Amino acid sequence: MIRTVLTLVVMYNWLAHQLDVSNAFLHGNLREWVYSQQPIGFTNPQRPNDVCLLSRSLYGLRQAPREWFERFVGHITSLGFIQSKADSSLFVYHRNGAMAYLLLYVDDMIPSASSASLFRHVIARLHDTFVVKDMGPIRHFLGINVRRTKDGFFLSQSTYAEDLLERAGMANCNPVATPTDTKPKASAADGKLIDNATTYRSIAGALQYLTITCPDIAYVVQQVCLHMHAPRDVHQTMMKRILWYVKGMTSLDIQPRTAPSPMITAYNDTDWAGCPDTRHLTSGFCVFLNNSLISWSSKRQTTVSRSSAEAEYRAIANAIS
Repeated sequence: MIRTVLTLVVMYNWLAHQLDVSNAFLHGNLREWVYSQQPIGFTNPQRPNDVCLLSRSLYGLRQAPREWFERFVGHITSLGFIQSKADSSLFVYHRNGAMAYLLLYVDDMIPSASSASLFRHVIARLHDTFVVKDMGPIRHFLGINVRRTKDGFFLSQSTYAEDLLERAGMANCNPVATPTDTKPKASAADGKLIDNATTYRSIAGALQYLTITCPDIAYVVQQVCLHMHAPRDVHQTMMKRILWYVKGMTSLDIQPRTAPSPMITAYNDTDWAGCPDTRHLTSGFCVFLNNSLISWSSKRQTTVSRSSAEAEYRAIANAIS
């Protein structure tokens, strides 16, 4: 969703800043009865065994994230924003020809508006209820480096990729030109079980996050993630090949660009009975807003298709939805 919003922002030349909410989880109002021991250093000597009934959430409570989010949703919708059904973290304001978007991720948010006056109004109304720090134009958000030019945004996870290579012990490896080879897909029974499955799962999960700005590794990362329950040496070799490729592409960015008018174009493809273990198909799609790539996916479907035509229709339906 962040790629879509930034594409629209640069297309219409809107302002977009990054805001940070101080002590976000302390803003939630508890609806359940939650008791706490008396804080250390503030114990009542006359009633040392009494407990405190909390009226507001605290960090560490399981209810804290939910209560904070519901408190924020209640406030932002009172300002005229509508929560998106496609993504609960996106809020849209559309009234009398004026538009505004607001993306929320835990305590970080990106507001944008069609006019400077509406933009200032939204930030001022947020200040009414929360302690909000305006960090200026977006530069670093969710581990993504953001750079804005007159032609659009440049989104990069180069720092994250370098940290990942360091964690995997491959900071000095030699890069390769492609993230996978031309061999058939690996089966879940190929090779021997590896000793340290925890490290495999950790690196695989980190590679999944890297696909936010790297569509070229989406397919092969999906393939290695299929075997996280019981990784084998063949799957580990596949993962190393991805890391070799990442080594050579850390300086590459994805660019949401300006365009005269919005037009959505989608491409999709699929195989038929491609999984060697389940014979399920693997489908993939990419969606462009004008000439900006905003969405992509590679996924093994949950059913077996009885023909290549059925597989193609399933892939089309997945891309359309």
